[in-house]
Amino acid sequence: MPALFLLFVMVASLAAQERPSLLEKMVQPKLSAEAVRLAESGISGYDAKVSTGKYNVKINNAFGGINYARWRFSWKDEQSLPFYRGKAPIEQMNQFRVFGNFFQRLDPHWNMLFSVNMNATYERELDGNALGGGIFGFFAYKIDNDHSLQIGAFVNYHPITTLALPVIGYSYRARADDGFTAVVGFPRAFAGYHVAPGVLLRAGFLFSQAVIRLADDSGIEPRGYLEAQDYQVSTGVRLSAAEQWEFSSDLLYAFRREIHLYDHAADALESYRIKPSAGLMFKLTYVFE
Repeated sequence: MPALFLLFVMVASLAAQERPSLLEKMVQPKLSAEAVRLAESGISGYDAKVSTGKYNVKINNAFGGINYARWRFSWKDEQSLPFYRGKAPIEQMNQFRVFGNFFQRLDPHWNMLFSVNMNATYERELDGNALGGGIFGFFAYKIDNDHSLQIGAFVNYHPITTLALPVIGYSYRARADDGFTAVVGFPRAFAGYHVAPGVLLRAGFLFSQAVIRLADDSGIEPRGYLEAQDYQVSTGVRLSAAEQWEFSSDLLYAFRREIHLYDHAADALESYRIKPSAGLMFKLTYVFE
């Protein structure tokens, strides 16, 4: 990780010596730090409640990057859960992820974009059972300078369970820095309006999924696995006050959260639903020049 960070900084420093070209802008790395908090929410059918905090640090450019995320969970009345083992079911979750992006212009109307990642998602023990991967790819048809259509696939692979979903979307002025902009599709959608230079008001939807390798002495299922699926909507603001700095803040509402349990042999156990809850997100990004 330090070596990759140093490489990005060296490239960015060279690019800063003169006005950057398009390629140099794509190579320039950016560093972002994000904090998310979801309020306490109940487990459907039980008295137990859980609140969630997430912290994420990422360095990337247009071609790829790395990130580390850590979740913290706080429980109340967890003894009411059928899988309770005398302690908090899960207190933390960690994820390391490395990803790369590939873009190709096929002709004046068709473009192709693929993003591939490898990740390790685990409670405490980092080993081969924590490894997974994913691919997000689509073909985009440019109708004109403002409108385009996308079709492709989203796949999260893990030896325990693999999720594959279609990607269908429409975008309007997706990279605009003034006026209205929107991307409508699945697993992500957003719409925003620039009320002033560098000030974007926005609202969006996001679906996410992960498989977690539980601890050897897990309070849920020793050496087992937990699959989490989240559906969230958000509204907030993004401020770009200077060339290098960007600040974002959103109100979140997780309207559907599901957890599916597996034992160490990958046999499916029970599934549970976490009731809806609200939250906050803060994100700060710095672009190296």
